[in-house]
Amino acid sequence: MSDTQAQARSSVRFTSAVARGLRESAMIAIGVVALVLFAALATYSPDDPGFSFTGSSTVVHNRIGPVGAWLADVLFFLLGRPAFLLPVALAASCWALLRRGRSEPGSHMNTTVRIGGFLLVLIASCGLTTLHWQPGLLRQTAGGVVGSLVGKGLAAGLDFLGATLLLIAAWMAGASLAFGMSWFSVMDRVGTWVWDGIGWLRTRGASARDAAEGRERRQARQEAVKSEQKKAALRAPPRIEPPAPLFEKSERAEKERQVPLFDPPRANELPPLKLLDDPPPREALYSAEALEALSRLVEMKLKDFEIDAEVVAVQPGPVVTRFELRPAPGVKASQITSLA
Repeated sequence: MSDTQAQARSSVRFTSAVARGLRESAMIAIGVVALVLFAALATYSPDDPGFSFTGSSTVVHNRIGPVGAWLADVLFFLLGRPAFLLPVALAASCWALLRRGRSEPGSHMNTTVRIGGFLLVLIASCGLTTLHWQPGLLRQTAGGVVGSLVGKGLAAGLDFLGATLLLIAAWMAGASLAFGMSWFSVMDRVGTWVWDGIGWLRTRGASARDAAEGRERRQARQEAVKSEQKKAALRAPPRIEPPAPLFEKSERAEKERQVPLFDPPRANELPPLKLLDDPPPREALYSAEALEALSRLVEMKLKDFEIDAEVVAVQPGPVVTRFELRPAPGVKASQITSLA
């Protein structure tokens, strides 16, 4: 029993190895054929001897030689410019073999459908190329014999626009079958990319506007600072008045300065004021620099309310500091008093 299972496992491994080897060999062969076909088409010259060539020249310009010249001439004669789709299809087949690890059930039907879709794409491409492209170096139309039959035949019955729309529809249907793509998914992705691009452009535009506004404001601020510096250099500093005394001596205190030498105080009189200590001298709360800075601060705060005024004098008090303002021409005093 164990020998049978071991033989079965060995047979499976051998089959998998053979399938992998065949798949890799096919991939290499198809890749080489695609490269050779592409080189033959890319180096095509109408002067090379070929299927549709008439003349005695034996010089071959094709990089694949006489075989490549004949092959390119035949393909361009039949298919025109869409002949380049053949090496592309072979390269896609090579890539599909590389990605597929092993044969899947029902893969033959899938392969048949994909081949049919590619043929539909090829025929529609030939027709569209015939209707919209010039032949160039080709002896036939840009779409070859197939393009002439399909494109011109449809244009004769449906006119140019109808033939173009029908061929585009056929091309899209063939692409869906050949590559398994969904055009609705493509439209969703394209729409997402478009909206993302619009959002990115809006963000970039907003950032650019913010940066421009920042530069303008910075430049305006610098100009305002320079203007204020020039004005400050020409403007006289505010006049700082000495602080008012805290107390003024009363008449009684002045009278009591003359002290009687011989009259004793009467019993019903109040005690003299000289018994009280004099108040200490008042110290300045702010220096001249601080008062000048406060004056500039008051002017700046008034400019926040679009009021242009100049502090010409400062009188510090024990509790309240008074600023004497000189409004600019056109500024009413009510504009200043309304801020209180």
